Amino acid sequence: MRGLRDPIRLIPVLFLCAIALGTLVLSLPWATTEGIRAPFLTALFTATSAVAVTGLIVVDTPTYWSPFGQGAILLMFQLGGLGIMTAATLLGLMAGRGFGLRDRMA
Repeated sequence: MRGLRDPIRLIPVLFLCAIALGTLVLSLPWATTEGIRAPFLTALFTATSAVAVTGLIVVDTPTYWSPFGQGAILLMFQLGGLGIMTAATLLGLMAGRGFGLRDRMA
């Protein structure tokens, strides 16, 4: 647990947790329009793509995923984008240069 205080280790672990939770949610029967469980690899790939904010898909999102599933994917996109910005900020701070006035103005 002590090693997870380091942001370099914490960020990938949080991304993996978000992917695992997203896979679990997309595997639920009410996440698809047909009301059946999505195949594990489809749910995993979609969750990974959403959290990584790549936008790659293996099934047509509007027709395969229900509004619940689409909302989950949207939430994963938001969390992934926030995580990427947080990681970039933390890595910038850890690089030791800090943020000057010019960086704050931007």
